[in-house]
Amino acid sequence: MVQRNQGKILHVASTAAFLLGPLQAVYYATKSFVLSFSQVIAQELSKTNVTSTVLCPGPVATGFVAAGDLEGNALWENAATPESVAQCGYEAMEKGELVKINERQLSFMMNWVVPFMPRKAVLKMSQRSMEKSE
Repeated sequence: MVQRNQGKILHVASTAAFLLGPLQAVYYATKSFVLSFSQVIAQELSKTNVTSTVLCPGPVATGFVAAGDLEGNALWENAATPESVAQCGYEAMEKGELVKINERQLSFMMNWVVPFMPRKAVLKMSQRSMEKSE
């Protein structure tokens, strides 16, 4: 792509990339890596016509809930469809956006609320989101 001076890269992370992940530490950490990596690649390619976009969706209705034994967790009740998330990511990539969160409220939360919260509160919030509702 760099040799051709043309191309678009779409990485897929998660809103988990913006949080800390009790009960899912490796998942959250790998998503944080993808978020960081994609942005660094974008900067390194900034003098070319190659873009790097990272899609950070919130809950998506996939097999993740069953695989993670998260049935009954309220967080997943209004999960986005895989098709809507894919469309969101594709459109962001086509525009050359740096980071795209598929839902406006989640975007506000991850960009303007979470960074200013005490880390212990973020840890508690993240852990509650991964626990089953009683």
